[in-house]
Formats: sequence, C-alpha cells, structure tokens
Amino acid sequence: MTATIVQPVRQHSEPRPGRFTGSLILLRLHLRRDRTLLTVWILAMGLLPAGLVSATRIGYPTAQDMINFAEAAMISPSQLATRGPVFAATLGGLVAWTVASSGALVQAVINILVAIRHTRADEQTGRQETLSSTRIGRLAPLASALLLAVAGNLGVAVLATVGLLAQGLPIAGSIMIGAVFGSVGLFFAGMAALFAQLAQTGSAYALSFTALGAFFALAAAGDLARSWLVWLTPIGWARHAEAFVADRGWVPLLALLAGTLLMIIAGLLAERRDLGAGLLPTRPGRARATALLSTPLGLAWRRHRSGVAGWAIGLGFLGLLLGSVTQSLDAQLNTPAFQQFSRGVGGGSVSEVFFLFIVYVLAQVATAAALATVLGLRGDERAGLAEPILVTRTSRLSWAVGEIAMAVITGAAVLAAIGLAAGATSGAGLALMAMTLAYLPSVLIMVGLAIALIGWLPRAAAPVCWTVLGLLLVLDLLGEFRLVPDQVLWLSPYALTFNAQFGRLEPAPVLILLTLIAVALGALGLAGLRRRDVATG
Repeated sequence: MTATIVQPVRQHSEPRPGRFTGSLILLRLHLRRDRTLLTVWILAMGLLPAGLVSATRIGYPTAQDMINFAEAAMISPSQLATRGPVFAATLGGLVAWTVASSGALVQAVINILVAIRHTRADEQTGRQETLSSTRIGRLAPLASALLLAVAGNLGVAVLATVGLLAQGLPIAGSIMIGAVFGSVGLFFAGMAALFAQLAQTGSAYALSFTALGAFFALAAAGDLARSWLVWLTPIGWARHAEAFVADRGWVPLLALLAGTLLMIIAGLLAERRDLGAGLLPTRPGRARATALLSTPLGLAWRRHRSGVAGWAIGLGFLGLLLGSVTQSLDAQLNTPAFQQFSRGVGGGSVSEVFFLFIVYVLAQVATAAALATVLGLRGDERAGLAEPILVTRTSRLSWAVGEIAMAVITGAAVLAAIGLAAGATSGAGLALMAMTLAYLPSVLIMVGLAIALIGWLPRAAAPVCWTVLGLLLVLDLLGEFRLVPDQVLWLSPYALTFNAQFGRLEPAPVLILLTLIAVALGALGLAGLRRRDVATG
C-alpha cells in the first residue's frame, strides 16, 4: 500500500500596490465624468484674452483713447481695488490689466471646485471607498484629481498664449498671461486639496472660498495703499506679473512653487488620515435625537450647520479686515481726483465706494456658498441618501424645502457676517450690513435656477449653475472694462443691485423683481421634482 503525500498549496500573495498605482486609470474616469465642464473651462478661459484684444481694439481704437482710459482707471479706488494698477496704456498692457485679476479669480473658483469634487466629495459619497477596494494606491485619488487640474490649467495656458499670439501681441507677454492663468489655477487646486484633507466637503469649500476672499481683500488693500500686502496673495502676484511690460517670469514660478508645496503637504496628510475622516475632528452627535432632528429642516440644519458657520466666520474675518481698511481710506485718498470719482458714481465717501465695489465681488462668493448647499439635493439623490428619507412619511416637497431653506440661510449668513464685521471695525454700525444684504435677492436668483434645473434637468444642474456663475463673473469683467453696453450688463442680477445701491435705479422695485424671479424659479423646480422619478431622474 502506498501513501500519497499531498503537497500544501503555496499562497502567492500579490504585492501591495504602490502609493500612486491606478492614478492614470482614475484620471481617465475623471476626464470622462468632467468632459463637458473641462471643455467649457478650457475654451472659455483660453479664448477670453484673445477676445478682449479684439474688443479693446474696437472700444479704444487710438493710443490717446487707451491713455485716457488708463488715467481714469488709476484714479478710481474701485478699479485699483479690483484690478490693480495699469502698468502701461498699451493694447497689451490694458488686456493684461483686465484679465490678470479677474482671470485669476475665475481660475481659482474652477480649480477649487475640481479639486474638492474629486477628493473629499467622492469620499463622502462612498465612491472612493469602492475604488479603494480594488488595486488602487493610497494617493491615487488625490494624484488623479491634481493631474486633472494640471491638464485643465495647461490647456487654458496654452490656448490663451496661442490666442494672444494669433492676435499679433508680443511673444513674451502672451506666454506670461498663459503662465499666470495656469500657475495661479494650480496654486488654488493645491490649496483646495489641502483643505480637503482637513475637513468634510462643506467645510472644505468654506475654507477654500474664505481663503480666496481673504486673498482678494489683501490684494485690494495692498494696491490701494501701495504696500507690500499685495505680495502675500496669489491674486496680487497675478496683477503684478506685468505682462507686456516687465514680463516678470519669476511671478508665475512663485505661484507654481507655492502650489506644488501645498500639493505635497496634501499628499502627506492624505497618507496619515483615515478614509472619510478629516484632520479637523467632528463633534459627535447626541445619543438621542432632538425633536428638531425629526423634521426635514432640522435634519438639513444638522447636516449643514458646520458649513454655514465656516462660511460665516471665515468671511466675517474678511469683513473685519475690510472695515479696518476703510477707516483709513478717506484720509489716504483725500485728493480731488478720488473725490470727483466718488461723486461721479453717485456714492458718498471714497471708503463707501470702495466697500460697495468689494461687496459686488464678495456677493458672488456668497452665491457659491449657497449653490454648494442647494446642489446637495442632487448630490444626495445620486449617492442614494435621499431614498431612505423619502421612504418615510417625509414628502419630496418637505425634503427639498429643508435643503433650500439652508441654502437661503447660508447666503444670508455670509452676507450678514461680512457687513456686520465690517461695520464693527469701521464704525459704520449696521449700515454696511444693509449694503451687503441687498445682494441676497441676487443670491436667491442663482439658488432658484439650481432648484429649477434639479426639478427638470437634474443631470445638468451642477455644470449649468457653476457655468452661469462663471459667465456672470466674465460679464461683470467686460462691464468694468466698458466693453459691453449697460443693457447687456444688466442681465446680471449683481449689476442691477449694484446700480440700485448707487441710485441709478430705484432699489425697492429692483430687489422685489429679483426676489419674485427667484421664487418663480424655485416653484418651477419644486413642481418638476414632484413629477419626476427621484431614483432615476
């Protein structure tokens, strides 16, 4: 009798994936998901400088026309605050002055959205956990999101450079504009990626946009006072790159190096934290739910209250800075030219005019906060979080109204915090808060648009809303450069509110009209939401 010896089967364990394994696969997935957004982003931002060259040639055909415009811009506190100084009254100099600050601002917004969408937002929806169960490296999700930002910013930089060269502008200045667009965009992508490691999605957005607002305010204060503060912010770097004049090549390099450092820090933090958790701890909830939590509004409040607090506190600190700056402006800019400009636009003191122009921009930051909140309706639906709520006695209408109420509260809280804080440090009291809250109907217009799209075209809600907000920024940019007629500029609710505050329009009818439009859009969206299938809409 012979015995059979059974050899044990050796288990060959697969090697652990590297930290960046699968990054290119995830990048392909991101490119497919964001192909429409990426195309619109690259084409809009890449072709903007070339379009401004054509518009400037038409609007200011002679050298004297350009000189006159540059001189008027240099005595305007609002133009100095929002655009910085004009370094040369030439075609290239005026185009660079126009697009440097505004282009950097739009680039910042897009890169913040892209970076957080593909990092922290994917974590909270559970998408990244599913991907991480495969052979995906620990840093692959972060690396793929940043590679997407690199691809988008590189496309914008190349297209902007080629467009300016095609218009016959000098090579060095054209390359400089493209480099500024790309490098500043990557800085904010790195900053947003860093904040995504610290907090949940709402708080990460709040931290990112608060930092953007602070950078903008520092650049404004630095250019008005002609101080070193302008070099503490990437918005200031973009303004002072002096494209088509000195062509300071080290400025975009500075932004690129700072952005790379932020990306490295984000990667180090991503390796050391748990998936789904942030380095900023979240407070545990109660053992038993309160009565408020049993209502849709209470649930929405519980979910969004930290984001509302983050937005309000962050921009409240910015308001404190603005208020302290306005205290000294009347003395610093007490010249006949500045006083004449203030009287010409219909405002009071130079400090009041400065504050109104800054709030004009910050109102769009408040809109971004409200949009991020209300678009959570669609995000919950896609992530399967709406279904467990709607299988209870909660109706679609009450569920949606709770989230919409939080979006309104977010916008109002941000605007009120800016005005209240600025009034406290400037000595103006509640008057400045009234100026900021006047933009609430404009914010509600965008919230209403989001609700209408969620109700009838849910897949298009997020890309359309963010695109419209970006287009309004571009429209305001063209309006400040006097390249579009007032009738076109007044398509922007922010421009209508701005003109109403300066007395060019009656304030009450304008604010009532904007509010009614917002309510109508919201009602239209709720009607659509009640009709369609939530699970597959």
